Amino acid sequence: MRLSLRKAVTLAAFVAALLLVNVLIGFKLSFSGIENSEKVLGHLRHDNGEPLSSGSPLHDSLGQDVQSRQQRSAKSVPRPFLIDNLEPGAEVKSRISNGAQKGKLSTELAKSQRLSHARPTELGDIFISVKTSGKFHATRLQLVLQTWYLLAREQTYFFTDKDDPAISQSTGGHLVNTNCTPSHTRQSLCCKTSVEFDAYLASKKRWMCHFDDDTYVNIPELVDLLKRYKHTEDWYLGKPSLRHPMEVNDVYNPGAKVTFWFATGSGFCVSRGLALKMMPHAGGGRLKAIGDKLRLPDDCVIGYIIEHLLKTQLTVIEGFRSHLEALWLIKSTQLKKQITLSYSKYGDKENVVNVAGFSHEEDPTRMKSVHCHLFSTFRECKKIQHA
Repeated sequence: MRLSLRKAVTLAAFVAALLLVNVLIGFKLSFSGIENSEKVLGHLRHDNGEPLSSGSPLHDSLGQDVQSRQQRSAKSVPRPFLIDNLEPGAEVKSRISNGAQKGKLSTELAKSQRLSHARPTELGDIFISVKTSGKFHATRLQLVLQTWYLLAREQTYFFTDKDDPAISQSTGGHLVNTNCTPSHTRQSLCCKTSVEFDAYLASKKRWMCHFDDDTYVNIPELVDLLKRYKHTEDWYLGKPSLRHPMEVNDVYNPGAKVTFWFATGSGFCVSRGLALKMMPHAGGGRLKAIGDKLRLPDDCVIGYIIEHLLKTQLTVIEGFRSHLEALWLIKSTQLKKQITLSYSKYGDKENVVNVAGFSHEEDPTRMKSVHCHLFSTFRECKKIQHA
C-alpha cells in the first residue's frame, strides 16, 4: 500500500517531534543529576574543617561502610591476619574480617576518605604514647629519652602518675600526669591508657601507636609500616604474646564465653578510622569502665573492644618484638627491620639483643647499642652518651 505525499510528510514530522522530546527530557535529567551532585559536594565542602557541635551525634549518617565483612561463628576465632615480610610500599590487597558490620561514618572520617589517602603517612601524622610510672623516670624513661625519642620529639608523649618538672621541661611539656595510681594493677593500667586514648583523639592525628617504657622503637621502620595502610580504614596492628586467643566470661551474657586476640605492650597501632568507632566504648573514661567489668589489664581491654565489640581483627606484624620473645636470637643484621625491641631478665638469664657496642656495665639493656648501630657510628654515639 502506497502512502500519499501528505501522509508521508505528516508521519516524518511526528517522528522528528518525538525524537526532539526525548532529547529534551534526557538533557533535563542529566542537568538535574549534576545540580544534585553539586549540592552534595557543596555541603561536604562546607563541612570540611568545621568542628562537630556539642549537640551533634557521634556518628553522622553519611553513607554505608564500603567494606563488607564476613560473618563468623561465635565459637570460632580465626588466627590474626599475618603480614610478614611485606615490601615497603606494597598494597595490602586482602584481609581477613571476622564479623558482619556496616558502621556509619563520622563527619571527620568521611572528610578523611574524600582525601583518598592523597599523601603517604608521615612521622607528623603519628601520635606516639609511652606508658610509664614515676618509679621508672630515672631508669627506663631516661633510656628512652637518650635513644629513640631523639628521632620523634614532637610526636611522643609520656603518660605517667607523677609530676616531674625536669622531664616535663626537657620534653617540651610532653609528660602527662594522668593522676592514676602508681601501682601496676589493671585499674591503674587501664586508667593511663584511657587518658592516652582521649589525648590521641584530641590530637586529630592519623595513627595512635602505644608503647611501654621498656620498649625501643625504630622510628623510621614504624613510619614505613604505617605508609602501607590507609588511616581511614579499620586497622589494629600489633603482635599477640599468646598462641591462643584470650577467653573470658561474657559480662553481658552470663554463662557464655568470649574469645579474642590482643596485642601486647611491645606496641600496637590503631588507625583513625577504627579509633573513631572505638569512641563509644573507650572514649571519656569508658575504657577503664570496661576493664573493671572484665577484670583485665589495658592491652586485653583494647583487644576486647576492637576484636569482640567492633569485629575488627588484629593484623599481626612480626616486627613488634617484646621481652616475651627470645631477643638474643635476633642478629645485628636484622635490627633495621625490627619495629620494636625490649629487654628483660629471668633469673640469671638476660633476654636482650645480641649487638656489639657499649659494655654491659654501661648498657645492660643494649638499647643504647641498638640505637648507635642503627643511626650513628659507635664513636659518635659514645661521645653523645658521655657528653
